[in-house]
Amino acid sequence: MSGLVLLWCIILLGSLPAVVVFFMPPMPAWVEELEHPQAVVVLGPNRLRKHRDYQLSSAGWRRAGVGIAQAKKHQLPILFAGGKIEGKLSEARLMAQAVEAYWPTARVWLEEESLNTWQKAACCAALLQEQGVRRILLVSDRTHLPRAMYAFRAHGVFALPYSSSVLPRPGWMPSAGALSMLLEAYYEWVALGWYWLRYR
Repeated sequence: MSGLVLLWCIILLGSLPAVVVFFMPPMPAWVEELEHPQAVVVLGPNRLRKHRDYQLSSAGWRRAGVGIAQAKKHQLPILFAGGKIEGKLSEARLMAQAVEAYWPTARVWLEEESLNTWQKAACCAALLQEQGVRRILLVSDRTHLPRAMYAFRAHGVFALPYSSSVLPRPGWMPSAGALSMLLEAYYEWVALGWYWLRYR
């Protein structure tokens, strides 16, 4: 019984936004304000399988929406990044569908070969170089951004992070969203360690 009480207390603490913020991977110390980003880059999350097809997750729609809003605000081209599995529509193309109704005149670029964050950075860097772009606004979830920033920096792209997710408020109120972000933060710490070992 005492074990269940302890587990419940741990889950309760983990669902407090004020606690979760301490476990977030920090942004790199070298991140600085960029003047005049030349493009917005939106990184695709994992897709969801529905019957025989794929669709964007809620995180994918959220990232796409934030990226489109920023690109339209600053009148910048937008690059959606994310490959495809089993010959289906890529993450990039699924996100780009959100642009058609909202901003038909947008300049949209697609990167459809990558299957993970490091590959996204490498493929995007090559595509951006072709377009003469070195400074970007990089859109992803808050927990994912530090690793993404590291990957893009390693490929010579200067990025300003822009989070598509925020911790729920108030900080003292338990939230399933905060608990989900805590699990994401744990995964990102492990992934950052792996990147440090493999790509340094």
